[in-house]
Amino acid sequence: MLAPDDAVALAWAIKDLCYAAWSTAPQRAVRAGAALRHLRTVSASALPPATLAELDALVAWTAGISHLVQGEMDAAVVQLDAADAALQAIGRPQQAAQTQVAKIMALAMLGRHDAAATCGAAVQRRLLGQGDLRAAGRVSLNLANLHLRADRFGPAAERYGEAAALFERLHDHEHVAMAEIGLADTCTALGRFNDAADSCQRAGERAASHGFPVLRALAVESQALLDLVRGRYREALAGLEDARRRYATLGMPQHLAIAEKQLADAYLELHLLPEALAGYDAALARFDALQMWVDHAWTAMQQGRAFALAGRHTAAGAALALANQSFSALHNNVGSAEVCLARAELALSTGDAAAALLSAREAQALFSAAGLVARCLRADTVLAQALLHLGDAALAHRQFDAALATARTHALLPVQLRCLAGRAMAALAQGDEPAAREDFEAAALLFEDQCRSLPGDELRSAFQSDHLQPFEQLLGMDLEAHQRGRLNASQVLVQLDRCRARCLAGRLHDASAWRIDGEPMADAQRDLRAHLSWLFRRLRRNDAADADAAQTTTLTAELRAAERRLLEQLRRDRLAATATRCAPASPPALGHDLLDVPALQAALAADDALVAYGCHGAELFACVVDRHQVQVVRHLAAWPEVTVAIAALQLQLETLRHGQTPVLRHISTLEARALQHLQHLHAMVWRPLATALAGRSRVLVVPHGELARLPFAALHDGKRCVAEQVQLACSPSARMALHGLGIKPLPAHSVLALGESSQLPHAGHEARRIAGLLATGRACVGPDATLANLLAHAASADVLHLACHAQFRSDNPAFSALVLHDGALTAEAVENLRVPAALVVLSACDTALHGSTGADEMLGLPRAFLLAGASRVVAALWPVDDARTAALMDDFYAGLRRGQPPAAALRHAQLAARQRDAHPFYWAAFCLLGAW
Repeated sequence: MLAPDDAVALAWAIKDLCYAAWSTAPQRAVRAGAALRHLRTVSASALPPATLAELDALVAWTAGISHLVQGEMDAAVVQLDAADAALQAIGRPQQAAQTQVAKIMALAMLGRHDAAATCGAAVQRRLLGQGDLRAAGRVSLNLANLHLRADRFGPAAERYGEAAALFERLHDHEHVAMAEIGLADTCTALGRFNDAADSCQRAGERAASHGFPVLRALAVESQALLDLVRGRYREALAGLEDARRRYATLGMPQHLAIAEKQLADAYLELHLLPEALAGYDAALARFDALQMWVDHAWTAMQQGRAFALAGRHTAAGAALALANQSFSALHNNVGSAEVCLARAELALSTGDAAAALLSAREAQALFSAAGLVARCLRADTVLAQALLHLGDAALAHRQFDAALATARTHALLPVQLRCLAGRAMAALAQGDEPAAREDFEAAALLFEDQCRSLPGDELRSAFQSDHLQPFEQLLGMDLEAHQRGRLNASQVLVQLDRCRARCLAGRLHDASAWRIDGEPMADAQRDLRAHLSWLFRRLRRNDAADADAAQTTTLTAELRAAERRLLEQLRRDRLAATATRCAPASPPALGHDLLDVPALQAALAADDALVAYGCHGAELFACVVDRHQVQVVRHLAAWPEVTVAIAALQLQLETLRHGQTPVLRHISTLEARALQHLQHLHAMVWRPLATALAGRSRVLVVPHGELARLPFAALHDGKRCVAEQVQLACSPSARMALHGLGIKPLPAHSVLALGESSQLPHAGHEARRIAGLLATGRACVGPDATLANLLAHAASADVLHLACHAQFRSDNPAFSALVLHDGALTAEAVENLRVPAALVVLSACDTALHGSTGADEMLGLPRAFLLAGASRVVAALWPVDDARTAALMDDFYAGLRRGQPPAAALRHAQLAARQRDAHPFYWAAFCLLGAW
């Protein structure tokens, strides 16, 4: 048993260890507190009351620190006050005052800023009276943190500077780094971005060289927040995920919660709205549990902005009201200003420009008073947008111009982008088309530069969908310039193609940039995939057994949630991998990825043409390309009328989705109705191109929007269908068409055919038959129709044929899937396969369907196989009939065996099928994607 003096010495040593580990190894601090409690318990019977009282004081002190690092702020305050009282009672006033240093932070985290400030001032007086400069410096640091969390940035900067200077004199590297990190965050808010970057660098280097992992994480986070404000999204996302993982490893729940919220903020900036909203929901729950009310208020405000952008205006208003109530209670003027600005943005989205103007002006005044440059500029742009909507284009132009100049001074790319687009719209409203064109082009180039560096399809696509205005306006201006003879048709085509399938083209252009070298969270991915496979198998068993509907609904909801978790895990793993990569030595030249029209023309044969459809406003038009010229064909039809006609055709085709038997006696009537719809659509989208397509035998179609669901082969002029006139193929963009034309299809000598026959008995028969149609064939049927066999044999086949169930997921196209014997082969998983130059035939229902973004980025199984390396993909636009599909495929492979390219073989098979069954449902479902 320890002697009283030894017990006291050990207790103080454990307390010092707990205090030292507070910011470097939080869990060590927690363990130290537990060790001290254990020492007090085992020594209770052997120590005198005075010694036990001293141990009790130290137990309370370390318990306060333990509660603090675990996010239990109320409990931390209680214990630290108990330690203060106990230490004063035993005659240790200096140590008693030191217990209150940590209390300042606990009160600040609880949002009790006035109480924290009062506590800090009192502690400063006690420590200075005792001559304890080190502890007084810690109080300066905590008061600075308090001011920062209350958005009092001027006082915060002064306190951080004071603390840094003091700790530098004391050679206290840990606390110098703390002060530098706080100063960086303050300078970011105040628009002193170079100072912020310098502080981040100094803090990070000091933390790394002296072994302070918590401070290293904080420095990474601060740099990421600076990058986010300046629009350096790649670096911001990588840094935020890096910091989040560090906090998770260190066991810091409050910092982890803040990091999750900040990652959601980055998603919001990029317009990745469902993911941002999911992040805010999770963060709100964490902040509520941790009683972090300031962060809770900020998250509610950001959630309101996300709701507004998602068009959920009622939910947006409720979230903003909650945030405003919290900020008012906390006397946080900056938070209230952010709510004003969010309400201005919401008012603009609902068409109330007058209300937006008033709210933006209020926010602007509050931000200006606080000296917050970046936030002021955001308010300036919203105010200018409101002026533009109210018809004051001249004043709006001046407002955008002034904000743009300031944003350029501070290198704030997001504000520059908004100002350029806004100034262009103001110039257009004033009739200054040259100035508008110059600003739209500058905005487009700036956007392309930002977008190019984003790590991930969904990030690029979401960001692009929020910045289409410059591209749409430039397209309209180019169309009019061409109409007046001032611009050639090739330039219109380039502009039209500028936003088509950019992510797909980028990934195919530089596949290595999209691979994750080493997976920090491989175990998490593996566990999620295993759970998804289990859920999928359970659902299949439920379907087969006609199980209880409620259980199926529950399992389906769990499956959807697991899918979202997997996509988020993949995204975060990609961000973590991005953080370990060096930035490119020199960025690619702006505009490097524009369509090369001469190269496209050179890739076309004499009797080939490419038709790229486009839409400007309500006008559907087309660019027609052949070896010698590009033509623009205007005013094909009104786009709303085209979409209505396509929907009507799809409704007509749906009558045969469940087979011919129920409607057999009406089949002639149904065929006539389908033909009527196809003639109507032919008159709108194909007949106006007759002159431009005269003499062509092959046409490569780049559809726009809903045209991708249209069976072009079945369009009918009243005498003949299009398939009788030309061979057809489709591509998501002209650039992708050029890519596809550059990859010659392999001669069809060998085929790998998978037939999943447990649910579709005919699929096994089809796979065996297909395997015998080419010189070399392998059939994997029933239990052998697995992903493992696909992976083992796909690379050696010229043709990959998949006969199975399929599911198109409009809610989440990444999980559109082919059902193999061992589970679902999703589009997300297909992207990681390797099927070099193969022709892929998806002999399954709805496989050609895709989801799309506002940027015309087609998402689904065909795109996934193109990313996996396929040169062409044959897929179905609707459910296919088993027996008729088998006959069509026999004819298709017969054409391939004779050496016909896929387009010719498919046309031959479709026309033969049409002779057997004239209704287009039975012969026109399959389309060819990629090239001929």
